[in-house]
Parts: sequence; C-alpha cells; structure tokens
Amino acid sequence: MSDALPKLGMAKRRVLADEVTDDLREAIVSHELEPGRRLAEDELAAQLGVSRGPVREALMRLEREGLITIERHRGARVASWDRHDIEEIYSMRRVLEELAIEWACRNATSADIAAMEKVLKDYSKLTNKQRTPKEVSRIDLEFHSALFMSAHHERLFKSWEILRSQIHAFLIYTWSDNDAENKVFLPKWGPDHEKMVTVIKSGKVEDAKKSVHEHVERGFQRVSKHFPEPAALVLKKKS
Repeated sequence: MSDALPKLGMAKRRVLADEVTDDLREAIVSHELEPGRRLAEDELAAQLGVSRGPVREALMRLEREGLITIERHRGARVASWDRHDIEEIYSMRRVLEELAIEWACRNATSADIAAMEKVLKDYSKLTNKQRTPKEVSRIDLEFHSALFMSAHHERLFKSWEILRSQIHAFLIYTWSDNDAENKVFLPKWGPDHEKMVTVIKSGKVEDAKKSVHEHVERGFQRVSKHFPEPAALVLKKKS
C-alpha cells in the first residue's frame, strides 16, 4: 500500500483565511476599522472577494488575539478598550517580559543578540520624517518579538502573540494622538532598547528584570492616560 497522502483539498482555504486575517488585522491595528465598528461577514466577504468561510475563520482568529469581540446573535465588532483593559494588558505584559528577559539572559544566542541589534540599527537609519507612529510601532513590536524569541521558551512566546496585536493597535493610536508627547518619547526609544540588549549580554538577571520592568511601566504611564476609565467606575466616583 502506498504511503503517499491523498489530496486533502484544504490548503488553499487555509491560505486564503491567512490572507483575510492579515488584511483585517492591518485594518484594525491602523484604525482604518475603528473601535466598536460592526463587522458583517457577508459585507466583508463581498469587499474582499472571498466566500464567508475564510472571513468567519479570520474573525475567530482575531477574537483570540483580542482585536474583535463576537457576541451571540449580535455578530462581530472591532474591540475597544478603556483604562481597565489597558491595566490588564500591561500587567500581563510586565510579567511576560520580565520572564522573557530572565530566560534571554540564560539562553540568548549570538544570533538572537544580532537580531535585536539589527532592529535597533534599522531604527537608527530612519529619518525623522520616516519615524511615523505606524513605522515606529512596527519596529517596537519587532524588537520585543525578537526579545521573546531569544528566551527560547515556546509557551511564553505563544502568550506574547496573544497580546501583541492589541498592543500594536493602541500604540499606533496613542503615538498618533499627541505630537508633543511623541517628540519627547521618540528620541528615548533607541537608548531604552539598547539598554535591554546590553543587560541581556551581561547575563545579570535582576538588572535585566529591573530594566524591562521600568520600560513597561513607562509605557503604561504614557499609554493609559489616553484611555477612559470604565463607565461603572466613573459613575461610582460621582456618587
């Protein structure tokens, strides 16, 4: 009997769902699809020129990434966040990144270090005009993904992937929202990330954890003020 696999016929559908997922993710992260917007499967399918199957699969993936919400009998909407959501996300990010840099201090290879340094070099080559919120947020997430990869901790990296798209979305929003703040923040981006690479090279775990803790906390303080407090909390304060 032949060991050859039969033609399963599903690969094209999965590739198409990947493309739809990538297109929708990009539109949400860049705020072309604004928070709270309803996403109808039939409308999306018609606009993208695909059947509803790949769209449905893409929406399910994006729900797992936290970029959309799906409610029974109501359908899908682009996710929106308030300050409580940001506090949750950053509390998770703080723990995950401290663990990532701890493992990176032990496990990072020369190739891992080179990957992070390449991101820093790419950033340094950008002109001020090229340092747009969209481009800097992309590079920022590329650096942190390289940091998580350098930990060589598969389950940790998968946890990071769940948060990454959400972080990307509100980084673009907050960097676009306040130009004066951007001018203060952007010059610090390179030195701040260079410090993390240096401390990983040193292998000093506690120094590394302190460095990334401070980095994430600064990010939280900068980002969180752009998001409203939950309505229930506002009402409680008024009462």
